Amino acid sequence: MPAESAGQPYGEVYDLGYKHYDGERLGRAHAIRALIVWSMKRGLGIRKRWTSKIMPALLYVAAYSPALIVAGILAFLPTQVDFSYGSLAGFISMALLIFAAGLAPEMLSDDRRENVLALYLARAITPVNYLLAKIAAMIILMATIAFGPQLLLFIAKVLLADNPLSYFGNHLGDLGRIIAWGAIICVYYTAIGLAVAALVDRKGIASAVFIGGILLITAITNALFDATSGTLRDYIVLISPIELVQSITGWLLGGSGSTIGNLVGPAYLVGVVAAVIAAGLIMQRRYLAEE
Repeated sequence: MPAESAGQPYGEVYDLGYKHYDGERLGRAHAIRALIVWSMKRGLGIRKRWTSKIMPALLYVAAYSPALIVAGILAFLPTQVDFSYGSLAGFISMALLIFAAGLAPEMLSDDRRENVLALYLARAITPVNYLLAKIAAMIILMATIAFGPQLLLFIAKVLLADNPLSYFGNHLGDLGRIIAWGAIICVYYTAIGLAVAALVDRKGIASAVFIGGILLITAITNALFDATSGTLRDYIVLISPIELVQSITGWLLGGSGSTIGNLVGPAYLVGVVAAVIAAGLIMQRRYLAEE
């Protein structure tokens, strides 16, 4: 009589053995793409609580609203409104700063705090692949804010011109400057944000360190600029994140630019390159050196 009928604990053991996987092996490239897509969804709050979607939605509204408003005004008052790309960049750069503060910790901090990095590396990716996927995901999301409103305004000006084709050909330089500005600012804020997220495991603290650090460094550099004299004081702008972004905006898109320093042109890129190198060294030490 079975043990179950006798009121005894009952169970059965099935010797199924091991079976080889005969399906399609998608490889490392697919794993990297999947990680990029997953990281982007995580950054936007998709498949998370509704409260995680509020901040990204507000930032997109804040970034795109000025461009939509200006485009609407240009449609009715084309000769009385002159809204430059530099003016629009002021709204966008602030949205990018806040976006990077919340986005970078979503990319790295949780994985380190929850010790799941080993699970990623159990798949067909390496630590370098992991970092490249996270960097790509963040830059893509940042680019949706950096490029979108500017391109929207550019398209509106082209379509509302008396001769759209002629206007487009005569203002290709504007399009190039828009692309250059967006790429530089995306890379700059991504580098700083991921460097902080690589050092701080808690998202809230990482965001606070990012925002607080940028504001503190900007205040210190402004005070240092006022307290010093000579030509070297002009280079202080390279270590001041907010002033550096304003300087790059003034250089590429026009506008007032930074209130400190008197550098011109590509000299501002030195600060961006330095930030990228520093961020790369931090992530190399936190991820690759521990491999």
